[in-house]
Amino acid sequence: MANLLGVRQAALMVVCVLAAACCGAFQSPQEKYQKEMECASRLTDAKSIEILARGMFCCEPLPKSIQSLPEARRFYLLRASALAPSAPEPYAQIARSYWDEGNYREALAAFEEEGRREPKPVAALIGKVTMLRLLGEWEAGRNVAEELRAQKAIDGEKVADYLEARLLYDEGKCTEAQNLFEKALARSEKSADFLGETPYTMKDAHFYLAQIRRKSGDPLGGHQEFLLYLKKMSDPDFQLAYKYWVSTFGSDQAKLYDTVEKEWAHVRQ
Repeated sequence: MANLLGVRQAALMVVCVLAAACCGAFQSPQEKYQKEMECASRLTDAKSIEILARGMFCCEPLPKSIQSLPEARRFYLLRASALAPSAPEPYAQIARSYWDEGNYREALAAFEEEGRREPKPVAALIGKVTMLRLLGEWEAGRNVAEELRAQKAIDGEKVADYLEARLLYDEGKCTEAQNLFEKALARSEKSADFLGETPYTMKDAHFYLAQIRRKSGDPLGGHQEFLLYLKKMSDPDFQLAYKYWVSTFGSDQAKLYDTVEKEWAHVRQ
């Protein structure tokens, strides 16, 4: 009987050691960093917050005070950043989480923090321009866009033209914006819609040209540009929302386009 008890205790110790190893007790800082990033990626809906609040998947349990997805992701991303201070990715995702909440000032600060990493991520500069645009700080946004224009590793002219066009449009300078949107699209024909090696694109250039042409008294030209925009917009969330907007506004071009701008294009890249 004593031997059987000893075997059970030994087996339990093995299980505990394996569990500790799985959950990071013997992992390197880099492995722990990857684990925190993985925990952040597991947060996809309200149910995932409940699961991680229990410390599942060897993740640090979320504090009970955390109820929203962006805040929950930041909990793990900040832990990851503490383990790998030079890594830009945690702050890129922290910035995105604030952006999704509409907290553009905090998102700007996070993009600035991402940009302090070397080599300076192009995506951080693009994010800064967008946050400054959403905050209505046009001149500061143009200054950052000019930094992008000088980038050698990407088509800086295309990226800067597009971003400056977005700033000008939101500022109400539609004629100047149209010129830069068209220049950016012309350059994209030789490369792609992506803004450098980043997840951001300039697909919305067609939408804003559609708006500019419609507002200047050319509804047909606006419609043609809008069709080009729809051809590129494969995002399933957009497709679902657009189907609803079409059913709501029918053939009312002005209401449809203005809704797409307000609910979708304005707050995105």
